[in-house]
Amino acid sequence: MANAAHMTLLKAGIDKWNFQRIQKPATIPDFSGADLSKQKLDGANLTKSNLSAANLTGATLVKTQLEGANLTKATLESAVLRAADLRNANLSGSQLRKSVFEQAILSKADLTNTNFFTANLTKADLRGASMKNALLEGANLAGSDPRGADLNGANLKGANLSGANLQKADLRGSSMVSAIIESTNARGADFSGVDLTGANLSKATGETTNFSGCNLTNANLSGADLRQANLSGAILSGADLTGANLDSASLTGAILKGANLSKADLRAANLSGADLSDANAEKVNFSGADISGANLLTIKNLVSEQIVRVKKDDATQLPIEFTF
Repeated sequence: MANAAHMTLLKAGIDKWNFQRIQKPATIPDFSGADLSKQKLDGANLTKSNLSAANLTGATLVKTQLEGANLTKATLESAVLRAADLRNANLSGSQLRKSVFEQAILSKADLTNTNFFTANLTKADLRGASMKNALLEGANLAGSDPRGADLNGANLKGANLSGANLQKADLRGSSMVSAIIESTNARGADFSGVDLTGANLSKATGETTNFSGCNLTNANLSGADLRQANLSGAILSGADLTGANLDSASLTGAILKGANLSKADLRAANLSGADLSDANAEKVNFSGADISGANLLTIKNLVSEQIVRVKKDDATQLPIEFTF
């Protein structure tokens, strides 16, 4: 239960509140369960405060200091926390629908099981944050920095991650259907088993990234840098890989039915056991690629010169007009 004296002082004004924090730095403010809806708390020093289960609906906390604060199960729907400092804060289980965290610092914050539905997290610092099972459907994370963040099991359907830094982020088990990941840096990230159906990854950097077992049906990967990426067992049916760089990538057992591979770079790629039925191979560079056991029987726009320097075996299925 909230401390009545703390509530009175906070509502007396931010300047008085911040002065008291300086005078008594050891005091831990208690606003647990408090109704602070629509309060103007811009610039307040709420470092390490207990705001668990507090109602902050519609409150403004622009540039507010919330480092190490306890916001577990708090309600911050439509709250504005632009440029707020929430480093190491605990927001697990909190309601953050339609909230604004633009340029907020959330590094190493606990955001597990949070509801960020359609929230604004543009340019937010999410480095090392725990976002397990977070609901981020329709959220705007454009230009954000979730490097090393744990997004295991998160719902990112339709989320905007364009220009975000996803280096070494853990996205296993998450759902990213129709997500916008355009021009994103995802080097070394783990997307294994993620549903990326219809997602836009055009011009993304996915060098050494793990996409194994992903569903990338109808995804846009045009111009993406996927050198040495792991796409083994991935479903890429109908995907657009125009001009993508897949040099030395692993596509073993991948399904590329009807995919557009026009002008893609597949040098030294491992396509063993892959299904390229009806894929568009116009001007694809297959030099040094392994197509052992691959199905290219109905591949389109492939010319014999493209597969002169490939590795193939008796199980490789080539168009009937080709000879070994």
